[in-house]
Amino acid sequence: MELKTHEVAKELGMAPRTLRKWVQKYKIPCSKNDYGHYVYDQKAIVLLETLKANSEVAGTLDYETPLQCTEPSTINPPFEPKEQKMDLLYDRINRVERLLDQKADEVVSYQLLQQRKEIEELTKRIGELEEFIHTLQTPNVKKYEPPLIFDQPVKTKRRGMFRSIFGL
Repeated sequence: MELKTHEVAKELGMAPRTLRKWVQKYKIPCSKNDYGHYVYDQKAIVLLETLKANSEVAGTLDYETPLQCTEPSTINPPFEPKEQKMDLLYDRINRVERLLDQKADEVVSYQLLQQRKEIEELTKRIGELEEFIHTLQTPNVKKYEPPLIFDQPVKTKRRGMFRSIFGL
């Protein structure tokens, strides 16, 4: 007797999508019909019931304990060896550390550039102040004299002009 995914899901009280995921993830042996849909035989249903029982007992699937089924050789282990997991974790940690180092280097470089600009501006300002102090300390410098103001009109003699007209 062969059942379709929705029928097995209804029998086990699960979502059909969960069944399809478990079949792919745990490589449960089942066939497909002409339309590409999974068809479950009795052996596949037993394995799915075992998976469901294990997941209900543990709250989630426990990858460390082997599945109890009639033919355990047909199921590939649903977990990677611990060494592979550790290697993956070390690789990720090393990658994150490299990224952090790179970001820290970028921040320090930016801060150094900003501080160099500030130092250059301060050095320029100090040079200007030194020149100003030097001009104030030199004895040959004239004291401050207010500029001449030419706001008053210039008086001209107009006598000569009147004489020429009147003959005086």
